[in-house]
Amino acid sequence: MEVEIADIEVMVEGEGLADVEIIRVPKGRTAREIVATVALKSGFLAEEAVLLIEDSDVPVDLTLVITEDIVDGKIHHVHRAKQISVKVFYKHLEKQKHFPPSARVQLVLDWAVSKDGFKIDAVIAPDMELALHDEKIPDDQKKALPKNAHIGR
Repeated sequence: MEVEIADIEVMVEGEGLADVEIIRVPKGRTAREIVATVALKSGFLAEEAVLLIEDSDVPVDLTLVITEDIVDGKIHHVHRAKQISVKVFYKHLEKQKHFPPSARVQLVLDWAVSKDGFKIDAVIAPDMELALHDEKIPDDQKKALPKNAHIGR
């Protein structure tokens, strides 16, 4: 009798990916398999990358054996950088902070409107959005970044 070993589905974002993707990792494999799969798709060496869980700045141990319990409901992020310098512009001001590439746009926005950022009034803060800063694009044509997207995307 043959026993089929099922794959585990892992949600990933990362350097070189346009959106969240589902990859399949054979049961019993390590986190290194996630990194290798994304690196191959994105065209960089797996040895250069780290694996992070959404909004975490602590890399996952790549020798960790992947189980459904470990990955269930979590978005993983593969990137060569451990930190990304983010500049946020508001009116004539500019603030900069480092975030892990697995940080969601919402986390950056929360910082930007906070007392550590631009100290935006709590009444208008929920209406604030982030967009890519490009002086060539008129303000009325800039699109808001998806709040759940990872900044390392």
